[in-house]
Amino acid sequence: MSNFQEVFMHRYGLVFTLVALLLPAAAHAGECPTAAKAEKGFMLLQVDAQSEFRRHQGPIVKIVNRYGAPSRQTVFSYRGLIDLSRMSAESQQAIYALSDLKDVFPLRKGARHKISFVPLNPEEPAEGQWTVELAVTGQETFKLEDCKYKIWKVRQTTKKGDDQVDVWTALYSPDLEATLAKVYGEGTPNEYTVRYERIRPLQQ
Repeated sequence: MSNFQEVFMHRYGLVFTLVALLLPAAAHAGECPTAAKAEKGFMLLQVDAQSEFRRHQGPIVKIVNRYGAPSRQTVFSYRGLIDLSRMSAESQQAIYALSDLKDVFPLRKGARHKISFVPLNPEEPAEGQWTVELAVTGQETFKLEDCKYKIWKVRQTTKKGDDQVDVWTALYSPDLEATLAKVYGEGTPNEYTVRYERIRPLQQ
């Protein structure tokens, strides 16, 4: 399996370590960032990781994941749903979308999109036809402590030609422009979810 495929097989998403992080003393659970307040940035936290979300420019969201010093990863994502690049001291991965990502939004139940892209990997040639197929399967409410957000369930299937490389479902908040959880093996006995547990506004 290629290095690029291994990235996708590791879910091209949140990879948690077993390092506990302290919460900022200035933040407390009573603050629930709204769509307007999310413009100023916020943190999503899990027991062993934290992620800072900031609007970068236009539809691009910058996400900084920390899994314990000095481990740090920076992700640039299209509206917090479609990851375009992922960079750390250990590796750098990116894609170039050949399809117009603006056509994906706003999300609607039952909508389907097929995004063609080129993997930008300095160590390997970009061979074959790569695609990500998005299917919006439903909407529900997601809780982060006392905060509640409407989320879309967006199934993402990555393919190289006709071969399926990866599949998972994003629980995506359009208000926050952030994926709050990822579901793997959905609808199978092996289904499991990797999710954030808390949210905090960033202190300006």
